[in-house]
Amino acid sequence: MLRGRYGEGMHELRLFAISIDAVRDIFGADAALATHLRGVAATSFAPPPRERSLLDRIGPLLSRQRATEVDPRDPLPRDVDAVLAGGHIPHDRLAQCWRLMLVWLRELAAEDLTVTFDGLDALEFDLALAGLPSDHSLRRLAERELGTALRPLPGQVVGYSTHLHVAGTWRQLRLVHDDAQPEFAHTMAAIEPLLGLLGGIASRPDDLLDLVVIQTPT
Repeated sequence: MLRGRYGEGMHELRLFAISIDAVRDIFGADAALATHLRGVAATSFAPPPRERSLLDRIGPLLSRQRATEVDPRDPLPRDVDAVLAGGHIPHDRLAQCWRLMLVWLRELAAEDLTVTFDGLDALEFDLALAGLPSDHSLRRLAERELGTALRPLPGQVVGYSTHLHVAGTWRQLRLVHDDAQPEFAHTMAAIEPLLGLLGGIASRPDDLLDLVVIQTPT
């Protein structure tokens, strides 16, 4: 099952078409990969530019230098170092490191998708009524642990699905989608973006793409 408390409420999941080996290679990255990912992090989390104010011209001691302020949600250089080294990541830096990983996975993935939904239980129930086998429920797309040094936050959904399982789920979902009765029209419309991503992975067997699923930290 997906690791997380699902039911009612809005949730955002980030889905990435990427091999699990490529994800694990981030931890203990070689020199070339580490250099590339450091550059991505520096660009993604750079402080926004700002115009000089009157207070700036009067004197730097009279104003806060916002250009050097750090958003507490953003990763710090030490977080970048910790993830790339594959070492211990303190609990109080997990959220920042997951934000970092989302940026890096988007950079490295062949495709990615953000899915926002209100109540996975109701969606799964409709899909089951429409004929989706339980072995290919949406929850099972994040059934496997990533196996990295970065552990999930409490209640956070983090996991992956192998290429073989993704292809099987796509076939089953496509059958259910194409044969669905009119009362399931809303549900079938909701899964169409997911069908597109799963189908893209299934159509590239030589690339051995897996599916990584991460709930966006709040």
